[in-house]
Amino acid sequence: MEPLEFRSDYANSRKGLSELTRLIDDVFEVDVSPLDRLGHDPSIVAFGWWFGDELVANVSLYERRLWLMGEQVRGFGVQSVAVRPEWRGKGLFRDLMERALGFADARADLVILGTGTPDLYTPFGFRQITETTFSAGLAPKQARSGYRVLTLAEDRDVALLKDLFARRSPTSLVASACDHPALFMLKAVTSPEIELIHLSELDAIVAVEGRQGSSMTLLDLVAPSIPSLDAIVSALGYAGERIDVHLTPDRLSWTPEQETRIDNGHMVRGVFAPEAHSFMLSGMQI
Repeated sequence: MEPLEFRSDYANSRKGLSELTRLIDDVFEVDVSPLDRLGHDPSIVAFGWWFGDELVANVSLYERRLWLMGEQVRGFGVQSVAVRPEWRGKGLFRDLMERALGFADARADLVILGTGTPDLYTPFGFRQITETTFSAGLAPKQARSGYRVLTLAEDRDVALLKDLFARRSPTSLVASACDHPALFMLKAVTSPEIELIHLSELDAIVAVEGRQGSSMTLLDLVAPSIPSLDAIVSALGYAGERIDVHLTPDRLSWTPEQETRIDNGHMVRGVFAPEAHSFMLSGMQI
């Protein structure tokens, strides 16, 4: 049998990305191929075991640019952790995690991942963090509707989103990220219930759910200057009864009425300054 070969040189090659896309689709039934058009994150470093021309196990890192308790922090995120079923139980996952974390630890003090299986990662020093959703009732007010719903099937809308990401201000100084837009765009493409809406008067794009119902959720905000929540609600012309905010709201000029602790799937390894505070990292990542 041909031996396995370790490689870490394929994340930004066409053939390597094609194999990584195939692995993720086969293991998780998630199609990341839209990023071939929308744009991959160039900071990705992949660690993988190959059997000939087939990628059989992978762990990837990507750069995280975070604001935490008023400080800019550079860290790494872990993604695309996958092993083909026929290659499981051979130590490939542990080997690749150790290689990836060795790379990350030499360059940063913080590593973050999102998972629904935390027990897999606690042996590597990761711990779960509790996040908070914020909500309040909405008083009736004059709505000034001024928006356009975007579609990432249109090149002009992709260009608009990328432009705002390039000029993006952190949504929170307590806990937020200003990462590459790849995972944000992929989340929007794979989640049709999420609307991306351009608020031209505010020079902002919001990601929202439930805009047609009595309760709307603000998932993320991309803007060079952070508007108030009232300005966002007015620009959307939203006349519902309640707003749920899945962002740390310190820059929204708004006081929530209710805070709800949740497990949002995030785990951290290293110092994470907001851990004792109420915060929410954007869930606009797949």
